[in-house]
Amino acid sequence: MFLVRDSSSSREERIERFLEEDPALAALLAVIHFEWTVRRAIIALGTSPNVVIRETMEKCHGLSRYKQVWQEEVFPNVQRRLPEVVRNWDGLDRAFRLRHRLVHGVTSCDPEYAKARVRWAIDATNDLRVFCGNNGIDLDSRLPVRRAAKS
Repeated sequence: MFLVRDSSSSREERIERFLEEDPALAALLAVIHFEWTVRRAIIALGTSPNVVIRETMEKCHGLSRYKQVWQEEVFPNVQRRLPEVVRNWDGLDRAFRLRHRLVHGVTSCDPEYAKARVRWAIDATNDLRVFCGNNGIDLDSRLPVRRAAKS
């Protein structure tokens, strides 16, 4: 659905278009967009070498796990927890829960229900982008590289 070269704004425009024709798909894409963004933010703001963070995130799924990795990698550098950066943590959690139910075929959703969750996920993504920007990181650009120290 998305390419690495897509800007955040183009991803969000695509999600908004899907909201009109397929609300469930828009809800899935909005959470995927957040996950892509939070992963890049953790790499950019983290303390460990990029390769170590990428290995850690290979098994990272779900909001609580992103929160934990952020705490381990990013908090020491910025002194802000992920739920403090994302202003509507509860809304983002609700978007993740809908994504989980949709992926596992437990439920469907009507457009209004999906619209709120899409908005919460996109707002959370924007919170991350603003926070990173305030810390000198453009998540739509090449990320800084931290390499492991050679011994």
